[in-house]
Amino acid sequence: MADKVGEADYFLDLMKARLGHFKEFEYLLSAFLSAARSITFSLQAVMNKYPDFPEWYLLRQEKLKKNDLARFFVDLRNHVIKVGTVPVYQSGAWDRSGQVLSDAEFVPIPEITEVPAGSVVVLAEQYLIDILDVLKECYEDYGTYVDPRKLFTKEGLAELNWSIEDLEEALGFPRGWTKIEFEREDLEAARIDALSRYGGDEDMEQYFAKYEIGSAKGE
Repeated sequence: MADKVGEADYFLDLMKARLGHFKEFEYLLSAFLSAARSITFSLQAVMNKYPDFPEWYLLRQEKLKKNDLARFFVDLRNHVIKVGTVPVYQSGAWDRSGQVLSDAEFVPIPEITEVPAGSVVVLAEQYLIDILDVLKECYEDYGTYVDPRKLFTKEGLAELNWSIEDLEEALGFPRGWTKIEFEREDLEAARIDALSRYGGDEDMEQYFAKYEIGSAKGE
């Protein structure tokens, strides 16, 4: 999931930097639309095997469907994929210091007659925030399954009712693979720490922090 969020974040940053570069901005917006939409697809693919997640996600999915901005971006992504045109109007003007001030706004099209008012990049960032709010809830409710910082602990294994051997097997190692001599007295903690090297890093928190998810801005 973090890779998909990182992809959307990457294209959003480039959109902000390339306002006024007309076709380039449209290409970046098209890429952002696909990347942002794929986040929830990835969430479902990763999480559907875990207890009660389909029911959990259905409630969040309904919330996103009732979100006018989120629904607009989904419709826009479908239009861009099928038709290819990006319905935005880009403007530019000189300020008193000689700098070019550029902006972009969505324009209505026959397939999408109602569009949100405001700057495309501001609206795109809010859409990403709305998606990240769902991911933040997932991290809070399913942390043991998705956050290595929680899984690779005694408490995390206890919550899953897993043994260390279960964790070894989940990572693709033979059961009992870490039953070796360690210098530490707490052999259980030593085995878990050894396995944590193969569990991946926690990458989502950087995006929660960047977009202030859970703060006044992200709420």
